[in-house]
Amino acid sequence: MRGLDQQDQLVHDGEEPPLPYQAFTDDVRGVYTDYARAFLLTDQRARWVVSQAFDILWVCWDTATASENLHRYAWRLLRSCVMARAPRHQDGRPDLRAAVFSTHGVRDPDVPGHLVVLTELIELLDAITQLPEDQMDVAVLQHLCGASPHVIARILGLAPALTRAVDHHARAALEAILTTPTPE
Repeated sequence: MRGLDQQDQLVHDGEEPPLPYQAFTDDVRGVYTDYARAFLLTDQRARWVVSQAFDILWVCWDTATASENLHRYAWRLLRSCVMARAPRHQDGRPDLRAAVFSTHGVRDPDVPGHLVVLTELIELLDAITQLPEDQMDVAVLQHLCGASPHVIARILGLAPALTRAVDHHARAALEAILTTPTPE
C-alpha cells in the first residue's frame, strides 16, 4: 500500500479551507442538512453526513470548481453520501416512510383524522422514493424541507425553468403512482 501523498490526504494538517469553499458550504449547509435529516431522521446523523460530504468536497475542491457546475457537483456528492446511509426498501430504493413523523400534521395527534393523515403521508412518502432522482430530490426539498423553488434550483444546480419542469413531472408521476391500483 502506498502512503498518502499531499493531495490524497483527508486531513489538511490544520490548513484553513479556501474562502470560496467556506462561503459555499455556509450557503448550502442548512438545506443540505434538512435533506439529509429527511432520510436519516436525526440531526446528529444528518450533520455528520453533511460534514463528511463537505470534507470530501474540500479534498476535491479544485475538481469541483473546474467542473461545469459547482452546485450540481456538490449536490451529487452530498446525495451519494446521504443515500449510502439511508434506510432502504427491499427493492433498493430509499425508505422515507419514517420521515412522516417529522411532519406537522403527524406531530399533533389532536388533529381530526390523524390516522388518515398518517396513512396518506406514508403512502405519499413511499411514492416519492419511486420517482427518478431529480424528481425525488425536488419533492423532498420542497415538501419535506420547505425549500422554495428558487432555493431548490440553486441548491441542485439546475436552471429555474428546468426545476419547474422537474417539479411538474414529479407531481404528474406521483399522481399516477398514487392513483394506480396495486395488484393484490
